[in-house]
Amino acid sequence: MPIGIKRNFLPISIICLVCSSTFGLKINAAVTNGADIYCFMRNGGNAHEPSWEAAYQFIKNKKQGLFKTSPKQAASLIVEEVVQDPTKYENCINYLGDLYTGESSSKGFSDDKELENTVNSIENTEKSPKGKYIDRYNY
Repeated sequence: MPIGIKRNFLPISIICLVCSSTFGLKINAAVTNGADIYCFMRNGGNAHEPSWEAAYQFIKNKKQGLFKTSPKQAASLIVEEVVQDPTKYENCINYLGDLYTGESSSKGFSDDKELENTVNSIENTEKSPKGKYIDRYNY
């Protein structure tokens, strides 16, 4: 191959390399993750359990390999994704605590009286007996 032809391929290959990496970023930006599923379902009015089950199942299926993803790892992945992009998940931040408590949070309170009544009712509920460990991630 003559030297002139090799020099012509160099700029073309650089352009192809830049374009392929740019297109790759656009493709990766559209990838769904566990936080997308969990937050979409919670913002749609679903309770914690079905939203968590769907997100956890997605995370387990997405990860290839010999070892399975534990529920605690999956919850950490969702929290990490939300923390990395708080503007994308701004409506989901209120639900992150539910990943660790297992209770469903409501979307918001209309006034302080309603919040105070909810806090009082939570304080008056019977607590689990001491010494009894309940693992909410035991599936």
